[in-house]
Amino acid sequence: MRHFGKRRPRTADEAPPESEAEISPEEQAVLLVGILDDPAAREDEKYDAAMYLEDFPGPFVESALIRTIRSEDFSSVLAQLCAESLAGIWAHQGRIDQHFFSELHRAARNEVLGVLGARGPHLIPGHTPSP
Repeated sequence: MRHFGKRRPRTADEAPPESEAEISPEEQAVLLVGILDDPAAREDEKYDAAMYLEDFPGPFVESALIRTIRSEDFSSVLAQLCAESLAGIWAHQGRIDQHFFSELHRAARNEVLGVLGARGPHLIPGHTPSP
């Protein structure tokens, strides 16, 4: 099953198939969170969904990423991918969830610190900027 991946560009005379009709970003976010939450989804599908969710910031997506990180005990590959997407959202928005940041540990914390260190070091609590 292909999700939001790259596909062959259509030529000018090709119409998009109805199955590939454009869907709104909100609908895409709901579908991706659905994959993340689906116990029957394959591991690779969950990994892809976790990575794509960085592109859909908002409370719904952040909540889903946080929920997954917690349920994965902060240490699985899925938790790391969710943490990476969450940190990307925080870096892009220029703010972090202080409460959840203080809760982070293990591999998920390392992912968040890595992303924020590269893309928003000023967001890391206790970070002092270099002169």
